[in-house]
Amino acid sequence: MSSDYNYSMNKSEFQIKYGLNLKIERIRNKMTQEELAEKVDCSAVHIGYIERGLKCPTIFQFLKIARVLNLSLDEFFEEF
Repeated sequence: MSSDYNYSMNKSEFQIKYGLNLKIERIRNKMTQEELAEKVDCSAVHIGYIERGLKCPTIFQFLKIARVLNLSLDEFFEEF
């Protein structure tokens, strides 16, 4: 993990940044919210909440999402 992690980032900022990264990667993988939701066993509404920074996924959901999008957690969080 990068040593320049922004420890001053609050939960809301993290959720917004993660949500934007999720949306970018989902689109890059040519997936709809519905398709991603089905693969990670949640609702498309929940994926939408995550992408807009309104909800934060569980660690288990982080892992499933990264796997479905063919990313390691390091790759997914490298900008944090």
